[in-house]
Amino acid sequence: MKKIIACLLLVFSSAVLYAQQNVVFKSYSDAKEKVSIKYPATWTKIPYSEAVFKFARPVEEQGQRLRENMILVVGPAQDLALIEYLEDARRKYKESIPDFRELKSQFIKINGIDFVRMVYQFPNSGLMIKSVLYLAVHNDKAYSLNFNALNTTFDKYYPLFQKMAESFKIK
Repeated sequence: MKKIIACLLLVFSSAVLYAQQNVVFKSYSDAKEKVSIKYPATWTKIPYSEAVFKFARPVEEQGQRLRENMILVVGPAQDLALIEYLEDARRKYKESIPDFRELKSQFIKINGIDFVRMVYQFPNSGLMIKSVLYLAVHNDKAYSLNFNALNTTFDKYYPLFQKMAESFKIK
Protein backbone atom coordinates (compact mmCIF):
# COMPACT_ATOMS: atom_id res chain seq x y z
CA MET A 1 0.00 0.00 0.00
CA LYS A 2 2.83 2.41 0.87
CA LYS A 3 4.46 1.73 -2.52
CA ILE A 4 1.21 2.53 -4.33
CA ILE A 5 0.80 5.81 -2.45
CA ALA A 6 4.45 6.73 -3.08
CA CYS A 7 4.03 5.97 -6.80
CA LEU A 8 0.85 8.03 -7.01
CA LEU A 9 2.55 10.96 -5.28
CA LEU A 10 5.49 10.72 -7.68
CA VAL A 11 3.19 10.65 -10.72
CA PHE A 12 1.13 13.58 -9.42
CA SER A 13 4.25 15.64 -8.59
CA SER A 14 5.76 14.92 -12.00
CA ALA A 15 2.52 15.90 -13.76
CA VAL A 16 2.34 19.19 -11.85
CA LEU A 17 5.99 20.02 -12.61
CA TYR A 18 5.56 19.09 -16.28
CA ALA A 19 2.41 21.22 -16.58
CA GLN A 20 4.10 24.20 -14.91
CA GLN A 21 7.18 23.94 -17.15
CA ASN A 22 5.04 24.00 -20.30
CA VAL A 23 3.15 27.17 -19.48
CA VAL A 24 3.11 29.67 -22.34
CA PHE A 25 3.87 33.17 -21.09
CA LYS A 26 2.97 36.63 -22.32
CA SER A 27 4.86 39.78 -21.45
CA TYR A 28 3.26 42.82 -19.85
CA SER A 29 4.91 46.24 -19.59
CA ASP A 30 3.75 49.42 -17.94
CA ALA A 31 5.49 52.48 -19.41
CA LYS A 32 4.36 54.83 -16.64
CA GLU A 33 5.74 52.70 -13.77
CA LYS A 34 8.59 51.30 -15.92
CA VAL A 35 7.97 47.68 -14.95
CA SER A 36 7.51 44.46 -16.88
CA ILE A 37 6.55 40.90 -16.00
CA LYS A 38 5.71 37.62 -17.70
CA TYR A 39 2.42 35.90 -16.89
CA PRO A 40 0.57 32.81 -18.16
CA ALA A 41 -1.05 33.46 -21.55
CA THR A 42 -4.36 32.04 -20.31
CA TRP A 43 -4.59 34.56 -17.44
CA THR A 44 -6.56 37.77 -17.93
CA LYS A 45 -5.94 41.35 -16.86
CA ILE A 46 -8.61 42.57 -14.46
CA PRO A 47 -9.22 46.22 -13.55
CA TYR A 48 -8.21 46.77 -9.93
CA SER A 49 -8.21 50.21 -8.33
CA GLU A 50 -4.89 51.54 -7.08
CA ALA A 51 -2.96 48.69 -8.70
CA VAL A 52 -0.67 48.84 -11.70
CA PHE A 53 -2.11 45.49 -12.75
CA LYS A 54 -4.00 42.44 -11.59
CA PHE A 55 -3.89 39.20 -13.56
CA ALA A 56 -5.99 36.17 -12.67
CA ARG A 57 -6.24 32.57 -13.73
CA PRO A 58 -9.40 31.81 -15.71
CA VAL A 59 -12.21 29.71 -14.32
CA GLU A 60 -11.07 26.28 -15.44
CA GLU A 61 -13.09 23.83 -13.41
CA GLN A 62 -16.58 23.55 -12.04
CA GLY A 63 -16.78 24.70 -8.43
CA GLN A 64 -13.49 26.64 -8.60
CA ARG A 65 -13.50 28.75 -5.43
CA LEU A 66 -10.75 31.25 -6.26
CA ARG A 67 -8.98 32.54 -9.33
CA GLU A 68 -5.31 32.49 -8.41
CA ASN A 69 -3.93 35.93 -9.13
CA MET A 70 -1.12 38.46 -8.93
CA ILE A 71 -1.35 42.15 -8.13
CA LEU A 72 1.27 44.91 -8.35
CA VAL A 73 0.97 48.12 -6.35
CA VAL A 74 3.58 50.88 -6.66
CA GLY A 75 3.83 53.95 -4.46
CA PRO A 76 6.28 56.41 -2.96
CA ALA A 77 8.97 54.81 -0.79
CA GLN A 78 8.56 57.54 1.87
CA ASP A 79 12.25 57.20 2.79
CA LEU A 80 11.70 53.61 3.99
CA ALA A 81 14.47 51.05 3.80
CA LEU A 82 13.43 47.55 2.68
CA ILE A 83 13.35 46.19 6.25
CA GLU A 84 11.14 49.12 7.30
CA TYR A 85 8.83 48.45 4.35
CA LEU A 86 8.53 44.83 5.48
CA GLU A 87 7.80 45.88 9.08
CA ASP A 88 5.21 48.39 7.84
CA ALA A 89 3.53 45.69 5.71
CA ARG A 90 3.45 43.30 8.68
CA ARG A 91 1.89 45.97 10.91
CA LYS A 92 -0.75 46.95 8.32
CA TYR A 93 -1.68 43.33 7.60
CA LYS A 94 -2.02 42.53 11.31
CA GLU A 95 -4.24 45.59 11.78
CA SER A 96 -6.44 45.08 8.73
CA ILE A 97 -6.61 41.30 8.20
CA PRO A 98 -8.18 39.27 10.99
CA ASP A 99 -6.16 36.14 11.78
CA PHE A 100 -3.24 37.19 9.53
CA ARG A 101 -0.36 34.77 10.03
CA GLU A 102 3.13 35.21 8.62
CA LEU A 103 4.69 31.86 7.73
CA LYS A 104 8.18 32.90 6.60
CA SER A 105 10.20 35.79 5.20
CA GLN A 106 13.43 35.86 3.24
CA PHE A 107 15.60 38.53 1.62
CA ILE A 108 16.35 37.73 -2.03
CA LYS A 109 17.47 39.37 -5.26
CA ILE A 110 15.43 39.49 -8.45
CA ASN A 111 17.16 40.83 -11.53
CA GLY A 112 19.77 42.57 -9.37
CA ILE A 113 17.26 44.31 -7.07
CA ASP A 114 16.84 43.53 -3.36
CA PHE A 115 13.44 42.11 -2.44
CA VAL A 116 11.94 40.52 0.62
CA ARG A 117 9.62 37.57 0.06
CA MET A 118 6.97 36.93 2.71
CA VAL A 119 4.63 33.94 2.70
CA TYR A 120 1.49 34.39 4.78
CA GLN A 121 -2.07 33.16 5.15
CA PHE A 122 -5.42 34.47 6.30
CA PRO A 123 -9.10 33.52 6.18
CA ASN A 124 -11.34 35.45 3.77
CA SER A 125 -15.04 34.83 3.11
CA GLY A 126 -14.84 31.28 4.44
CA LEU A 127 -11.70 30.44 2.45
CA MET A 128 -8.15 30.08 3.74
CA ILE A 129 -5.93 32.15 1.45
CA LYS A 130 -2.19 31.68 1.23
CA SER A 131 -0.08 34.36 -0.43
CA VAL A 132 3.46 35.24 -1.30
CA LEU A 133 4.39 38.91 -1.23
CA TYR A 134 7.50 40.36 -2.85
CA LEU A 135 8.49 43.83 -1.61
CA ALA A 136 11.17 46.12 -3.02
CA VAL A 137 12.27 49.71 -2.61
CA HIS A 138 13.98 51.12 -5.70
CA ASN A 139 14.54 54.67 -7.00
CA ASP A 140 12.30 56.24 -4.34
CA LYS A 141 9.41 53.87 -5.13
CA ALA A 142 7.97 50.99 -3.14
CA TYR A 143 6.86 47.87 -5.05
CA SER A 144 4.42 45.30 -3.70
CA LEU A 145 3.93 42.22 -5.90
CA ASN A 146 1.44 39.81 -4.35
CA PHE A 147 0.40 36.32 -5.50
CA ASN A 148 -2.71 34.69 -4.01
CA ALA A 149 -4.08 31.14 -3.96
CA LEU A 150 -6.13 28.90 -1.74
CA ASN A 151 -4.16 27.29 1.06
CA THR A 152 -4.96 23.93 -0.58
CA THR A 153 -3.67 24.97 -4.05
CA PHE A 154 -0.76 27.21 -3.03
CA ASP A 155 1.93 24.50 -3.33
CA LYS A 156 0.67 23.68 -6.83
CA TYR A 157 0.90 27.33 -7.97
CA TYR A 158 3.96 28.45 -6.00
CA PRO A 159 6.50 27.38 -8.69
CA LEU A 160 4.48 29.38 -11.24
CA PHE A 161 4.30 32.39 -8.89
CA GLN A 162 8.05 32.14 -8.38
CA LYS A 163 8.69 32.02 -12.13
CA MET A 164 6.53 35.11 -12.67
CA ALA A 165 8.25 36.98 -9.83
CA GLU A 166 11.68 36.12 -11.27
CA SER A 167 10.60 37.69 -14.58
CA PHE A 168 9.64 40.98 -12.87
CA LYS A 169 11.81 43.88 -13.99
CA ILE A 170 12.04 47.49 -12.91
CA LYS A 171 13.63 49.68 -15.61
